[in-house]
Amino acid sequence: MMAVYLRIVCVVSILTQLYGPPVLAGNITDEPSGCVTATLNNLLISIDKETGSIVRLDYGTPGRILESAPQNASILDVAYPIREFEPLRLASRYSSGARITATNEKIEISWEKLGASRAFDLPGKVSAKVRMQAADDGRTVILSCEIENQSPYPVRQVLFPDLTGILPFAGEDETEFRGAGLRMKPFQELRTSDLDRFYATNASFKVLETGDLNDTKMIVRWLDLGSLRGGFSLFPQRWGWDPRTRVMMHLSDTTGRLRLMNEHSVTIESNSQWNSGEFWLTPHENGWAKGIEIYREWARKQMKREYSLPKHIRDGLGFRSIWMCQNQPNDPQDAIWKFLDLPALAREAKEHGLNEIVMWIWHKSFVLPFPPPYAHLGSEEDMVKAIQECKSIGVNVAPFVSVLQTEKQTAERYGLHVKEGSGNWTYHTELIPRFNPRYASGFTCAQADTTNQQWQEDVYKSCERLIRLGIPSLCWDQYWSVPDIPNLNTLTSKIRQLAKAQDAESTFGGEELRNFEINSNYLDYTWNWGHHEDIQPLVSVFQAPRINVNINNSPLAVKQCFADNLYVNVWPLKPDSPNGSDWIANHEGLSAALKACAKLRAQFLPYFTEGTFISDCILSKPSPNTHISAYIHNGQILIITINTGETDTISISCDLQAWLPSSTGRYVLNPYNADGQLTGSETIRDTIWKLDEYPLKSQDIALFQLTPEQ
Repeated sequence: MMAVYLRIVCVVSILTQLYGPPVLAGNITDEPSGCVTATLNNLLISIDKETGSIVRLDYGTPGRILESAPQNASILDVAYPIREFEPLRLASRYSSGARITATNEKIEISWEKLGASRAFDLPGKVSAKVRMQAADDGRTVILSCEIENQSPYPVRQVLFPDLTGILPFAGEDETEFRGAGLRMKPFQELRTSDLDRFYATNASFKVLETGDLNDTKMIVRWLDLGSLRGGFSLFPQRWGWDPRTRVMMHLSDTTGRLRLMNEHSVTIESNSQWNSGEFWLTPHENGWAKGIEIYREWARKQMKREYSLPKHIRDGLGFRSIWMCQNQPNDPQDAIWKFLDLPALAREAKEHGLNEIVMWIWHKSFVLPFPPPYAHLGSEEDMVKAIQECKSIGVNVAPFVSVLQTEKQTAERYGLHVKEGSGNWTYHTELIPRFNPRYASGFTCAQADTTNQQWQEDVYKSCERLIRLGIPSLCWDQYWSVPDIPNLNTLTSKIRQLAKAQDAESTFGGEELRNFEINSNYLDYTWNWGHHEDIQPLVSVFQAPRINVNINNSPLAVKQCFADNLYVNVWPLKPDSPNGSDWIANHEGLSAALKACAKLRAQFLPYFTEGTFISDCILSKPSPNTHISAYIHNGQILIITINTGETDTISISCDLQAWLPSSTGRYVLNPYNADGQLTGSETIRDTIWKLDEYPLKSQDIALFQLTPEQ
């Protein structure tokens, strides 16, 4: 017995040397190692007593999330460039004498004078205070920071929260960073490669932006770091045109640990103060869909949609885009479709579960007021009549309009000048190269100022004319919002008010640019380029707009979009022709996938329109070569599985109790095949539900509905 005791003491001693003394959740201690610790909503926070930096974070199943030596640890870091040394930093890690007060509700850390990264004689001081508060939700820790600059030099950048020493707590393969449109493995992808040549831009450092759907990966200000076993989510309570933050990550070559920084691009002048606002950090067990719950609740309170989604957009599988011509009205071969073709296209779309058509290149773009339709496609009367017939079929037609760019004559109307060789959007299948060759300039343009009163009047009158003709729906090229008023958003409100009076189910889609948080209030669906494979967190929070994915001819992509509640944009093309130039029926696999997914969506519609999307977070461990999408609705779980591998079986393991508890520990399982047919029913007697080598053909779908027994 004594030998066992000595062995335990030896192990504890070794662990203490490696990681420091053990920490006890629920207690507040002033540790001999020089740490002050407190537990806020079950997150155990250890702070270096001298510098005030966070040296450890511990939480539940994920365990130790962060660990850092005091000289490397951080919570606050600012840029303080001086003439003698422009890279100078002031930070908690360089400071001493931090004042720390801690309870199980709140931690406050203050620095009378932040220490510097170099020993220069600096006049005055920069003071700071950080607060960590347990939120009333019982899950979140609220972080905030105040800085007072009492020195003659400005502070030029703030990093807060600055979390240094994050561990690969789920292993380097499974610890993931998620943004609203991003999925990455930082402990793998940020390693400095042997082939990196320039240290200032090597792979170890990554900068991520928030803002729009087109050019940013985070899109909104929420992030998560963790795995299916747990991690933490983080977001600032900022919205719309509030000051932005950028997220930066650096993987240390020395320690192999991650630094996660929230950058504030601010200047704090001499004798002035700055406040960060609140950052909400939510540690969680299970996948990111647990951590996003707090953000979802807050974000939906910020949304201010003027109109609910039209029913056919809310319920539909997707839409199709058609390319009417290639902008060459003098070419007898230019017309791909004519207005008289629209009803037949609508009938085919309807057969495939598509109830919206976006009509590209029906008139000359970049011109205001709107020019008449291209004559070689038909008359304006032909267009109006065809669109009305499509409506009677059950398919809405939205002309695609592009006036944010202006051609020469239109630009002059608004005091703009089109420069030769700039802003050129000339393209054709017979140009070499196809896009913007140096010898072609038919669509050279300048960008309009959307706050220009004359431009706004011309756009409104043009849209008003279409609405009066009986065409109340539009799809907008480059939906570019700005904070100044009047802007594109206020103009949209005027247009939509008129359109809704004409047709309550009229639509407004567009290419979302600049600010998704703002533009989500105005768009019913997006028409953006890109595939958005990792956009599940955005869909989980934002019920509108429906996010599009453009598909030429991929049955698998159709099935994955269906599973993730994305809005399919189908535009099959003939060989060497524009997108949207062919009939869907000419693509057998695409046609079959659309029909099957449209039927399944209709069968299980409430899960998609009213349920909570938790993606693959239902899993208790990763399931390679399987696309998993899970929804919770009305006391039931729907799990959609797609075999993305090459074998004809899948294996999954799901944690049901974490998402929909059963008091008995049992669940009723109803499996469905790709035709939506019930293939049996059984009782699951374990909260961890497993399928081992379940027969499912490659690229096929199976659905599983589970109901807890109570």
